[in-house]
Amino acid sequence: MASVCVEPNGRRLIQINELPSRPKVRLGKVSDKVAQSIRVKVEALIAAKASGQPLDRETAAWLGEIDDRLHQKLARVGIVQPRGEAVEAVTLTQLVDRYIGKRSKIKPNTRRNYEATKRLLTEHFGPSHPIASIHAGHARDYREWLVGKYAPATVAREIKRARQFFEYAKDHRLTSENPFAKIKAGSQKNIRRKHFVERDVIEKVLAACADDNWRLLILLTRYGGLRIPSELQHLTWHDIDWHGGKFTVRVPKKEHIVGHETRVVPIFPEIRPLLQRAFDNAPDGSLHVLPRRFHSEGYAYAGVLRAVERASIQPWPKLLQNLRASRETELMRQEPAHVVHAWLGNSREVAEDHYLMVTDEDYARASAAPAPSPTATDPVSKAVQKAVQSATVTSNQQPSQEKETAVSPANTRYTAVQIPPRGVEPRFSD
Repeated sequence: MASVCVEPNGRRLIQINELPSRPKVRLGKVSDKVAQSIRVKVEALIAAKASGQPLDRETAAWLGEIDDRLHQKLARVGIVQPRGEAVEAVTLTQLVDRYIGKRSKIKPNTRRNYEATKRLLTEHFGPSHPIASIHAGHARDYREWLVGKYAPATVAREIKRARQFFEYAKDHRLTSENPFAKIKAGSQKNIRRKHFVERDVIEKVLAACADDNWRLLILLTRYGGLRIPSELQHLTWHDIDWHGGKFTVRVPKKEHIVGHETRVVPIFPEIRPLLQRAFDNAPDGSLHVLPRRFHSEGYAYAGVLRAVERASIQPWPKLLQNLRASRETELMRQEPAHVVHAWLGNSREVAEDHYLMVTDEDYARASAAPAPSPTATDPVSKAVQKAVQSATVTSNQQPSQEKETAVSPANTRYTAVQIPPRGVEPRFSD
């Protein structure tokens, strides 16, 4: 397929016999060992191109690591695509920055999360590490590095984001492969961080709040299921339908999904009194349900945390999200699943993985429920009932059978003889 040739001046080249023109890739003054190793990679490139199959990991990594001069020679004979822009100049930092910059609509929290992933990648690989030189082995080592530092859910999240960045690089031909493509991310579920916030706990926290604004924020989260602060910062008095007993919530997280930009939530009885009082006391011309300072995640989180600590309650994990998760868990006991998902604005899969919980109340309710009485139409109950009755009859008949078979002392000289059928005489032996 390809062969190494030595020119009169001692320079080596690879002649590609597979192609019609038998092009040559000049290597210069290199050892025969180096030339032969390059020949093996060239043959792998030709075979992959001819069969339409992706490159093996070793060849793809080699192609990403070779210098621009050799890559240009391979591209000139048509066995690889030209690099275009200088691939080696694209570092991890530049890749993530370019990825973020090309996204037309990116939320502040999403940007912050991408920056966190960039920080971890550059901490492990180095900020100037060329992305083209990172192969699957490096990606596997990176995952093990994360496992030693973070929880499984965090590891899974970071591997998925890294895979996302490198897939973008591959699509734009900044690298020949996605080194994270086959790296197992794991699950992002973290059951240990789920915590059901009981109603009596919420009552204590509400009593410890500084004012009604903080109480309303907690009620809208715990009983309205709002995401704080993204959904709260867009909630206005115009969104409240007092007569219809509902309010419209704008969902920035899903505004790019047609039909999911908003959702409608009932004005639950737990919310209505304080929401009505806030409306009555709102200054003329007020637009938002809560003042703008409550629209900051840091401000909202810190205020709720202070109220929890003032109530002498141990703060629970995921302080704001578990308020919303507790509400969804409650509603699922009372309403059809599709209704709850519409009110809370998430899918069944997301709810089961990150929101729904089994609580002590579930066990108490199940253990206190009376056993169902058997019915005539229930075949299982009928079978059980029949078996019990049969055992009872047998038990009751046993003493009477013993009494009937017992022989009284006065009749011991008589023996019972069965009367034979008519016309048949019993045969007696002499």
